[in-house]
Amino acid sequence: MGPNVRGAENLVSLDPDELIAVAKRSTGLDDFGENTWEEPFRRLVAALNDEAQLHAVGRLMTRNDLLRHLQTRLIVLDAVRREPAIARERVQAPVFITGPARSGTSILHELLGQDPSLRAPLGWEMAHPVPPQNGPDERAQWAESEFDLWADVSPPFAAVHELRADLPEECIWLLAPEFDAAFWATCTSVSSFLAWRAGIDPAPCYRFHRLMLQLLQHGAAAAGLPVRPWALKSPVHLPRLPVLFGEYPDARVIVTHRDPVRTVVSAISTLAAGRMVRSSSVDVGEIAASISFGFQFLMAAAVEQRPALPADQIADLHYVDLLRDPVTAISEAYEKLDLPFGPELPERIRAYLANRPQDKHGKHSYRAADFGLDPAQIRKDFLPYTDAFGVEYESG
Repeated sequence: MGPNVRGAENLVSLDPDELIAVAKRSTGLDDFGENTWEEPFRRLVAALNDEAQLHAVGRLMTRNDLLRHLQTRLIVLDAVRREPAIARERVQAPVFITGPARSGTSILHELLGQDPSLRAPLGWEMAHPVPPQNGPDERAQWAESEFDLWADVSPPFAAVHELRADLPEECIWLLAPEFDAAFWATCTSVSSFLAWRAGIDPAPCYRFHRLMLQLLQHGAAAAGLPVRPWALKSPVHLPRLPVLFGEYPDARVIVTHRDPVRTVVSAISTLAAGRMVRSSSVDVGEIAASISFGFQFLMAAAVEQRPALPADQIADLHYVDLLRDPVTAISEAYEKLDLPFGPELPERIRAYLANRPQDKHGKHSYRAADFGLDPAQIRKDFLPYTDAFGVEYESG
């Protein structure tokens, strides 16, 4: 339909002022709080219009996300004003999983979600953290329909990354109301925005991250549920661990590691698949170049910052160990972090994995050669990282 009217932008508007007005009108609220969000928002929308080459459905999905993040900011801050006790909730000793993308962070997060002593936030409550004040609570159904749409638009995406409202999801949702980069990198090509955002202090994003957790935690406590430490996850935390520990001094962090030939190539394939959901003009070569360079910067930061971080609050977990013996790999990480590894957890882990085969939506196949990359060169480029953390190379 987009070409029929000389451009999808003529069907679906992404105008920053109009989006802000709709967010205010649809919620009946107008206080966005500390003005740390507006410049990132406006720069993001400009990049979406100028660079992302979104098709009509892609623009509609993107408009939905922009509006939802604006609305979330408004309703979260309104909830805190109405119930000041939310901001007094203590987020105690959260457990963060981070590491390069495609290094096992997602499955590890799901497995930690099986631990009854931890709480992993689910996709639907992160996408829609505040229950409606009137009418039925249909947030889980809203999120499931939205998550399903990704694979409806591009069926191969389901084999790359499973989106489900009832699975633990990434912290990118908790950072999104500050218009952080990670959410948008996964689904749109907005290189100018990503480059600008990388040079901006992420501390406001983590302040809002805490506020979102306080809100979810307060809702559970009000419902009579036990307050448990959070199990959280995102690769975006890896270069930001000093800021993360500044916001959460008692955090425990599990850093996953994997052969960079696997993580780099899989990340390229994953980003290409995510962006193809919203655009018919995805430059895979540009993605390969940006991932190859970006991962080198990311892993160099992981090596350089480690000596300044609290050693007893960080555990390293290797993907190959997680595959070989997940119970032992996780129990060793727990021991390093002084976390209780309950007697029921081994069986919970085994049962969960038995009911969640890795390729249930099809096999995610990729090769370095598909993107013009040489595995030997990748490993050479990443030697400082693999040597520092003893990363084992994978065959095949």
